[in-house]
Amino acid sequence: MNRLPLVLATLLATLLASNAQAVSLPELDVTCPTDLAVRSQAGGPVFINGKQATLSKFSEQYYEAKGEGVTISISFEADGTPSVTYTGRHGANGVCSKREESPEQAPPAEQATPQG
Repeated sequence: MNRLPLVLATLLATLLASNAQAVSLPELDVTCPTDLAVRSQAGGPVFINGKQATLSKFSEQYYEAKGEGVTISISFEADGTPSVTYTGRHGANGVCSKREESPEQAPPAEQATPQG
C-alpha cells in the first residue's frame, strides 16, 4: 500500500495550519541583549536581525521564533501585553525590551562668544 499521498496530504495540512497560526501575533519591535533586533508585523512573520525566523505557535498566549542561533519566546499576559525573552548559544538568555525611537536631536545651542 502506497502511503505517499497520505503523507503529502498530512504535510500540506500541517504547513497550512502553521501559516494560519500566526494570525493573532501582534506587531512587535523589540531589542534583546547581544544586539538582537526582533520585529514582526501583525500576524507574522517574525524577523531576527532582518532574517525571517521559523515561527511556532504553542497556544494563543505563547509563540517561539527560531533563527540566527537563538530562540525568541513570545508570551502574553492576561491583558494582552507581550513579554519577549531570548535564549542563545552557550546559555545566553535575557529579557527583550520595546525598541525606543531615538529622540530627535535638539538643535545645537548657540555658542557664547567669549567676552574679553
